[in-house]
Amino acid sequence: SKMNVPFHLANAELDGLFLKQSQEAGLLALKGHRSVGGMRASIYNAMPVEGIVALVEFMREFERVNG
Repeated sequence: SKMNVPFHLANAELDGLFLKQSQEAGLLALKGHRSVGGMRASIYNAMPVEGIVALVEFMREFERVNG
């Protein structure tokens, strides 16, 4: 689907930390599909641009700290 953006962290050991911190930042439901794993950002029409910007900013900071 073009509305779901699946991705994997370079270090799968950081998945739990990524999910915990993203949830604390108000970014919910990023855990990937159980058959695929990794992460999945759903960016349906109801998702405001500000939500995407918040996710990108969070991901950049997470990479800076943990990358």
